Amino acid sequence: MLTIAVLDDEEIYIESICRITKECMNQMKMDYEIGTYRRGQDVLTDLRRGRCFDIYLLDMKLPDMDGLEVAKKIRRKLSDSILIYVTHYIDFSIEGYEVNAYRYILKTQLEEKLPMAYASLEAALRRKKQPDRYYLVERYGKQEKIFYRDIYYLKKDRKYVVIVHKDGESPVRKSISALLEGFYGKEFLMIDRSYVVNINQVESLKDYEVHIRNGEILPVSRPKWKSVCEMIMNNGE
Repeated sequence: MLTIAVLDDEEIYIESICRITKECMNQMKMDYEIGTYRRGQDVLTDLRRGRCFDIYLLDMKLPDMDGLEVAKKIRRKLSDSILIYVTHYIDFSIEGYEVNAYRYILKTQLEEKLPMAYASLEAALRRKKQPDRYYLVERYGKQEKIFYRDIYYLKKDRKYVVIVHKDGESPVRKSISALLEGFYGKEFLMIDRSYVVNINQVESLKDYEVHIRNGEILPVSRPKWKSVCEMIMNNGE
């Protein structure tokens, strides 16, 4: 069952978000459960008690705390949960990168943009039910299985491409373009002639640089900057 949390201090928007969510989930024929909250602290209290959600729809401005702080605390515990901001404040859209927000929706565009977000999520949610995807690296007569979810980025190193992942680095004697032919999915994005990132591992974007969840910072070429920002904001769609 898909679990969805709605956090907003205004009842009118809680009702609208819930109504749209129910319509979309019923149309997609998905089993779901919705939890509603008015205070960020209540979401975090449930999180500590073990009540977690697959999707969090968060307002940015709340009476008790900042919506970005709520998201940061959620992200520390739940790396795979999907965060969507639904708010009046466009000024915070860049800050949403810090928590790898899936979408940033203005409340004035709720009726149009929230169904679009769910439509793009449908494929991703169904992919989660499939076996984990991986890339096989052959070294010294042995095969190493590297799961996509564990890959931070790829980097060119002379005649090799190095796959940087949570367990270390795995060099492959191929060009970046040849290596990418062995991958499938939309999460791998070329940001520079020497780097390809897993967009699910991007923590933030700033000053032509991508900050990765492992603490590293990679350069983004200036011609690619705008398209890279758009692709990461839209999670590869």
